[in-house]
Amino acid sequence: MTPKDVHETRFMMGTLVSFTVVGVEKDQAEAAIHAATNEMQRIEDAFTIYGSVDNEVKHFNRSPVGQRIQLSDEVNMLLHIALKVQQQSHGAFNPALGALNKLWGFSQTPAPTHPPNKNRVEKKRQGLSHCVHESPEGWWRDSEQCQLDFGAIAKGYAIDRGIKILKDHAIQNAIIDAGGDLRLIGQHGKQAWRIGIRSPRDAKKMLGVLHLQGDVSVVTSGDYERFFMENGKRYHHILNPQTGCPSVKSQSVTVVAKQAMLADAWSTAVFVLGKKGVDLANKQALQVLGVDEDGQTFKSEGWHLLVQ
Repeated sequence: MTPKDVHETRFMMGTLVSFTVVGVEKDQAEAAIHAATNEMQRIEDAFTIYGSVDNEVKHFNRSPVGQRIQLSDEVNMLLHIALKVQQQSHGAFNPALGALNKLWGFSQTPAPTHPPNKNRVEKKRQGLSHCVHESPEGWWRDSEQCQLDFGAIAKGYAIDRGIKILKDHAIQNAIIDAGGDLRLIGQHGKQAWRIGIRSPRDAKKMLGVLHLQGDVSVVTSGDYERFFMENGKRYHHILNPQTGCPSVKSQSVTVVAKQAMLADAWSTAVFVLGKKGVDLANKQALQVLGVDEDGQTFKSEGWHLLVQ
């Protein structure tokens, strides 16, 4: 008799994280989920720039301009990946928007209801395109407003690590879904996993349903989760590094990739770029479904192969 699916939910990384494990006994599934949860919480604590937990990312952001800082292997690795995506996306993704993100305040409490002063935005925005540098003595920043923020890649990395822990516990069929950002392995029983892609303007509507199996990640960046309206204009948390303000070229972008951290980073980059970002995503062998500022969909060359 096939064991029942085991479902558990935790609140981490500012969202509900749900675990579904299929095909094993409850005790084994719960032990694996517990270990994966601990690892994902460790990653959140290691990379967040918010809250009271201190970490080396916050230490770097407090460091004097020009001072060399040695980073741990893990932070060093993720920073290298983030800077590579920054280069590949022509700056649409930028891991040094910490001061700018704090100014807008979408990850803080209470949530913002008005945009910040334009002059303050402009001051925080300047010089961020290549402000983090590496030398044999360590990493350094060249301005006060240059502050690391891994918010657009660390959640994906945490999901990847969570899946790795599940695999280490002999779990072959599972899904970790962190507020719509997910990675799945195996199958759901004898079927592929079914992943719905919601419309950015109507949560009851689906843009499509993906049928996926094996080992794959799906991450969506949208302007509908953290936002406020003022004078008929939508202000949301995904900032365009070029303007320092919320990006205006997309309503949502979904990226399918092998690793959740790459899907996480590239969903942000393509969101900022809009439909022009599809060509860059194709070069990275990523699949993309986006909705532009006018509500029109755009997609990568192979997207149709994912939809049954």
